[in-house]
Formats: sequence, C-alpha cells, structure tokens
Amino acid sequence: MTLIKNNRIQTDTWRYRSADEELAKSRNIVSLEYWLEHKSRLVTNNQELGLLVSGDTHIDDFSDALEHISLIAINIPVFTDGRGYSLAKRLRQQYNFKHEIRAVGDVLPDQALYLTRVGFDSMELANEKKAELALSKLSDYSVFYQTA
Repeated sequence: MTLIKNNRIQTDTWRYRSADEELAKSRNIVSLEYWLEHKSRLVTNNQELGLLVSGDTHIDDFSDALEHISLIAINIPVFTDGRGYSLAKRLRQQYNFKHEIRAVGDVLPDQALYLTRVGFDSMELANEKKAELALSKLSDYSVFYQTA
C-alpha cells in the first residue's frame, strides 16, 4: 500500500495489528472489536492509537473514546460504497474530530479530491502509480462552488 497524506506520498508509520498480534509501543491500528474488548487497557497505555472501522459503523460504538484515538481508518469495501464518506464528514462536523481520518480499502485515484473534501486527511492506495494519479487529481480544481 502507498500512503498519501498532506498532498504527498509518505511513509506509513502506523501498523495494523490483528487480535492475536502483540501491540507495538505506539502507532497501532486495531479493529473496533479489539478496541471494545480491550478499551480499558488501551486507554491507560497513553499511546497513539488508531482505530479501523467500516463505513457502516455507528459512531456511538466508539464516540466516547475519540479523545484517546489519534487516527481513524475507515474501510471502503467497494468504491461505490459512500457510507465511509458520510462517517468521515460526521466525525469532522458533528464530533469535531481533529486527528487523522484515513481512507482504506477500495480507494480509487479519482476519489482523492472528494475524500479530502469530506474530511479525510490521508488515503491508502494500491500502489505508487495509483498514488501519483491521485495526487494529480487533488490539484484538478482550485475553486469549489458547492460545499463538501
């Protein structure tokens, strides 16, 4: 996977952890299920923690923990599924989430601009070629007539 953040390709310093994998000292991305099962321990560790959710996840399932989460990775299972867009927008506007929101899964270069307009800071793309194309899409427009 290739990561775009702040309008450039960057090295990803976060790591996805499965339920049976030991957590690193910091910058772990865990599933919502893992978070719910180990929340009390994870909160007391005082480490940067990421949460992987799907676009159809209800924010109420983790809204009480937003102050402890440094990154929310929203999985887009197929590029035609817009629920992740809605979730990102709600996190930004209704919950005032200031940390990183990342698009993962079936993310297409043509979606890059739209993803950033609804609140995503970063996105994972399948390879560097797609990431370069996504970067070019981010600069296609300089003025927008409608809100995101």
